[in-house]
Amino acid sequence: MAGAYEERIAAAVARRVGLAFTTTVVLYSGTNVVVHLSPTPVVARVTRIGHLVRPVTDLAGSIALARSTAVRGCVVAPSTAVDPGPHIEQSRYVTFWSRYPSEAATVMATPAEVGAGLRRFHESARAHAGQLRSFDPRPEALKIADIVNRDIGAILRSAATSMTVPDLAQQPIHGDAHEENALAGGIWQDLDDACRGPIEWDLASLQHRRFFFGERQHEIAEALRAYGPHAHDVVEALGPAVVLAIAAWGSLATYLGEEVGPRTRLRLAWLKERFG
Repeated sequence: MAGAYEERIAAAVARRVGLAFTTTVVLYSGTNVVVHLSPTPVVARVTRIGHLVRPVTDLAGSIALARSTAVRGCVVAPSTAVDPGPHIEQSRYVTFWSRYPSEAATVMATPAEVGAGLRRFHESARAHAGQLRSFDPRPEALKIADIVNRDIGAILRSAATSMTVPDLAQQPIHGDAHEENALAGGIWQDLDDACRGPIEWDLASLQHRRFFFGERQHEIAEALRAYGPHAHDVVEALGPAVVLAIAAWGSLATYLGEEVGPRTRLRLAWLKERFG
């Protein structure tokens, strides 16, 4: 069963930190496995591949940002019932988060809520001075190039070494600001990729499906209108770097013994044509 190994890890760490729960339920399995420790209002996030690429201190920075009073009310908060972590178990990173109210846990934000919520998060997060990783996807792409198979690695390495990324003003940002990470009311979840970078990185991530696949044109345009004034040319300039970031992480499916998905293959083909 997908996520079963990570589910056991979540349970082991939860017991170790003293959380009294009855059962575990896998809510999601992707880059991370998200496990509800029922009946408590706590969910665990267990890395499947993140620990291969990033030091645990990067995740500690994300937790610190999410715990900051500056962003309270903008994001799903780390757990206050137990130490949110990050904890390490069998090389995996485990963090504990407050479960968003169950009646709204799967209700996605409207496009207007996505944009307005992201603006609110950016304005609030600006005051956070804690240490965060860099948004620049090139160093991680080079690291991933050494993990995946030779052909994919060559594409990632060529793109990462050929691509330029604009030098822009930076602040704490979400790092993975796609629509599915915004819940009803414009509350943002999944801060694992939080980083220090230009706000336009989040906007380029938000419009990636429109930029690359021509999808959700109306919805993304509405979200960007709701976000408000921003540098459209900078967002467009960061589009290729977003493609590199998503393609690199998607390529790690091969490490898990899985097939690279069709969208990752399209991104890799685009990178090869443009930078290869």
